[in-house]
Amino acid sequence: MDTHKKLSAICHRIYSDFFMPSRLDEYRLILERALEHGYQVYSIARFWEDIKANNVEPEAKRLILRHDIDTDVSCARAMWVIERSLNIFGSYYFRLSTLDYPLMLEIAKEGGEASYHFEEVATVAKQKGLRTKEQVYREMPSIQELFRYNLGQLRKKTGLPMQIVASHGDFVNRRLAAPNWLLLEDYDFRREMGVELEVYDEAFMRYVTSRHADTHYPKF
Repeated sequence: MDTHKKLSAICHRIYSDFFMPSRLDEYRLILERALEHGYQVYSIARFWEDIKANNVEPEAKRLILRHDIDTDVSCARAMWVIERSLNIFGSYYFRLSTLDYPLMLEIAKEGGEASYHFEEVATVAKQKGLRTKEQVYREMPSIQELFRYNLGQLRKKTGLPMQIVASHGDFVNRRLAAPNWLLLEDYDFRREMGVELEVYDEAFMRYVTSRHADTHYPKF
């Protein structure tokens, strides 16, 4: 990246983090438009229950809402308030750095889903200076042990089952070509941990016909 592009990227980041007006009204409009067009809004957990029950109608219009809470918990709460006002409920996945226990419990109590946005592969890679995917696999026992501890603590503190989890994406994962969900490739470990679904699993994603995510300023 040349100097001009680096400077532009820094300026865009500063603007989006500190000066850009809220886009929550746009979010409400998206949801209202979906409802007007006959979409049923689902959390990932609710749709997963339909998949397990073989109750997925091909012609049904469904909007599955997933929020990965990477940084801004206040924005997550505002989005939750909007959804609740429209009587719809999505999925919210929290990193260890963004945990908000009252909000998580409120989401679950009202009918949404709150669970873990995990990143133990990236965490251990940073801590130990891992350079290759092969090194990641060699460290997998310690990575899984960290996941076991973190998920166990979250379940203990919230009382939530957290049987569905979502992998976070970090620059380290991209550099190593080693996504965080690698730690759940071991299905014996999954069963031990009581994890039914990682949201990128083929068992779920094969039902997703169109996937949309917002991007950063200035190209939304």
